[in-house]
Amino acid sequence: MSPRPDTLAAVAARADSLAAFGHHLRDWLHELRRCSARPQAAAAIADEPELLRGRFPGGHVADAWLGAYADHLAGKLGRAAPEWAFHPERVAPDPVFDAGELTPRLRWLALREAPGAFKRRNLYPSGVDLPLRLRAGRPAKSAEEKRQTNAERQRRFRQARRQTQA
Repeated sequence: MSPRPDTLAAVAARADSLAAFGHHLRDWLHELRRCSARPQAAAAIADEPELLRGRFPGGHVADAWLGAYADHLAGKLGRAAPEWAFHPERVAPDPVFDAGELTPRLRWLALREAPGAFKRRNLYPSGVDLPLRLRAGRPAKSAEEKRQTNAERQRRFRQARRQTQA
């Protein structure tokens, strides 16, 4: 099994249909949960994804979703959105509602509640999942990074101890 995409560019590179795009976008959102620092999360949207409009039917809608998520995440990080997110190709030509059966009330709620980053791209989701949990302080380290740090600390301790005994 291949690892989940950790950038929006990787999501676009893996998508070969609108359904696959949705699957990879959800995987990216799961991967985003692992980000614990702003620079980590900003790296997930820094690289420009390739345009999908010519690759499969509905690719123009996928392009708009990529731009919207990049813009929305940048806003949550307190940073400027990447330039690529504002290209005209990143806007859906017609309004897109992702609710199943669209009653007038659901349409009105989607129009009212959609975040600005999505509205600017003609997207009106019923809810936006952005599982970002930034912590104060240093970014989280993996178990391997902790092992390496501890091994280096132990090496320096032993070396200093040998020098004091000599």
